[in-house]
Amino acid sequence: MTTRYLWTLDRFGQQSRNGLATENELLDILNGEALPSVMPADWLLATMQIDMEGSGLSIHESSHNPEDSWKLELKIAR
Repeated sequence: MTTRYLWTLDRFGQQSRNGLATENELLDILNGEALPSVMPADWLLATMQIDMEGSGLSIHESSHNPEDSWKLELKIAR
């Protein structure tokens, strides 16, 4: 069974994006967005998956540069 994720990406000054994707599809999306971050997209997803174990929702916010801030919300689709 393939795990799918409901995701929402909010970027400062841009329209929100959201969808349903597998981990590999989501990695492609995140890499295509060229998000400013301190870690690669695969590390980010691995960290978020650990966080999802409790509430089922994981959120990562990056505001290193307020003019290029972004937030990713991720939830396992059941």
